Amino acid sequence: MALANAPEPVKLRLPARPESVAVARHAASEYAAKVGADADAVAVAVSETVTNAIVHAYRGSGDGTVEVRAEPNTTHLNVIVADEGRGMAPNPQSPGLGFGLSMISSLADEVGIESGKDTGTRLRMRFLLGV
Repeated sequence: MALANAPEPVKLRLPARPESVAVARHAASEYAAKVGADADAVAVAVSETVTNAIVHAYRGSGDGTVEVRAEPNTTHLNVIVADEGRGMAPNPQSPGLGFGLSMISSLADEVGIESGKDTGTRLRMRFLLGV
């Protein structure tokens, strides 16, 4: 069930480039603040998720896109970050230590991941409203 009087949901389709991280973070955190979710938690989680898509899904090529959607229901802000990349697989060239998903899980009330080889990855996050 949608939240009554909620602003238009966030629906972004961004190039898989580093500058898209700030665009996604700003849009999602601003929306979170408007609907009563923890804007800082949403900002960090979205930044990490979009960064992961750029680094892992497309291996930094910049040739793909990342979708970011945010829409509240009556209790939570639902955020989805999706790519059309290579799915979740180890990346020996990764510049990070691999703590992104655990950090995202600590910020969101619920996290779900759908991923398949060459079908991309879709990460769903839920953040409690009324904070």
